Amino acid sequence: MNHDVLFWMNMFWVVLCAAAFGSFANVLIYRLPRMLLGEENSSRDKNTFNIAVPASFCPQCQHAIQWWLNIPLLSFIYLRGQCAYCHQPIPMRYFLVELGTVLWALLSVFWFGLTWQALSSFVFFYVLWVASWIDALYFLLPDVLNYVLLGIGLVVAMAFAHNGVGAALVDALSGAALGYVILWIPYFAYLKWRGLEGLGLGDCKLLASIGCWQGMVAVPNVLLFACVLALIFGVLVAFLRHHSVRTLKIPFGPFISAGAVIQMVLMHSHFKLFV
Repeated sequence: MNHDVLFWMNMFWVVLCAAAFGSFANVLIYRLPRMLLGEENSSRDKNTFNIAVPASFCPQCQHAIQWWLNIPLLSFIYLRGQCAYCHQPIPMRYFLVELGTVLWALLSVFWFGLTWQALSSFVFFYVLWVASWIDALYFLLPDVLNYVLLGIGLVVAMAFAHNGVGAALVDALSGAALGYVILWIPYFAYLKWRGLEGLGLGDCKLLASIGCWQGMVAVPNVLLFACVLALIFGVLVAFLRHHSVRTLKIPFGPFISAGAVIQMVLMHSHFKLFV
C-alpha cells in the first residue's frame, strides 16, 4: 500500500478515536462533578444517574439526544451550537473539549509516531484536560482522576521507562512525593495562619500525579510555570473586572496542568512538530 495512503488512513483512525474520547470527556466533565456533589437533577434517581446512564440528554429541556445529533464536533457545527429540540445554546466548551482532544492526539502522533510513547502522551494530556475543565467550572479536582493518573503513571514507570516512556520507578515515586509535599506545605501553613484553605488537597494530588509521570526534577518547573500562568491570568482578570487580586479566587488545577504540558513539550523539544 502507498505510504501516503497508509499515513492518512492512520490519521483518520486517530482523529476518529480521539473525537470519541473527546465526547466521553464531555460526559465526565458534566456528570462526574454532579455525582460527587449530589447535584444531579432531582427528577433522576441517584442509581440511574452515573457515567453510563441515562443516555445523552439536553440539560435544558431534558430531551434525549439521538445518536446522529451526538457526533463529536460535526453535530455541534451542524446544529449551529443549538439544541435540536429546545433551541437553547449549547455551551461552546463541548466543542472546545472535543477539538482539544483531537488536536493533542494528532500532535502526539506527529511527535512520536504510532508508538506507546504517543499513547502515553495522549493519556497523560487527556486526564489533565478533563480534570482542568472540571476544576475551572466547579473548583473541584476529583480524587478518582488524580488516582487514575497516578496509577497509570506508576504502571508506565514500571513497564515502559526503559523505552523512554515516562519516568523510571524510583524517579516516579520521588516525583510523586515531592509533588505532593511541595504544595501541601503552603496549604498547611496558610490553613494554620488564616484558618482558610488557600489551596485544595486536590492540587497537591494533581501535582503528585504529574511528578509520577515526569519525575522529581520536573516538579519545580511545572510549579513555576503554573504560578507564572496563574499570576498573569489573575492580574488580567482583576484588571478587566476591576477586582482586587487579593480577593480573586481562581482554580489552580488548570494552571498546574498547563505547566505539566509545557514541561512535557520542553522535555521532548528535540522532536520535530511535523514529519
